[in-house]
Amino acid sequence: MLLAFFEGIITALGALVLELAVLAVFNLPPAENTLFTLLIFVAIEESLKYAIIYNHSLKANSREKIFANAVFIGLGFALTELFLKQLDYQKISFLPIFGLLFIHLFTAGTVGFFLKQKYDQHKLFIFLLLVLNVILHFGYNFLILRYF
Repeated sequence: MLLAFFEGIITALGALVLELAVLAVFNLPPAENTLFTLLIFVAIEESLKYAIIYNHSLKANSREKIFANAVFIGLGFALTELFLKQLDYQKISFLPIFGLLFIHLFTAGTVGFFLKQKYDQHKLFIFLLLVLNVILHFGYNFLILRYF
C-alpha cells in the first residue's frame, strides 16, 4: 500500500508535466481562464489515475487489495496536488482542502471498488465511470475556481 501511495504521488507529478506540455504544445490559456482547458486537465488527471489503479488491479493477488491500493493512490495524488496548489495561495481555506482530498479519494475509490467487483470486463461501464469521475472532478474544480 505504501507503494500505491508513492505511485499516486508520481502520477500527480506526471499529470502536472502532461498538463504543462498540453498547454505549451497547443498554446492553450491556463485552466483558470477557460473551461475547455480545465476539462482537458481533469480528463488527464482522471485517466492517469485510472491507468495506475487498473495496473494495480491486474497485479493484485486479492480483490480487497484493489480497493485499498486505489484509495492510497488517490491519497498520494491528492496530497501532492494539495502541496503544489497551496504553494500558490496566500491563505489556506478548509473547504478547498477537504474538497480536494474528497474528490481524489472518491474518484479513485469508485474506480477501485468497481475494478474489485470485476466490472473491468464491461468496457462501456468503465468508460462511463471514467466520464462520471471527470464530470464530478470538473464540477468541483469549477466551483473552487469560481468561488474561492
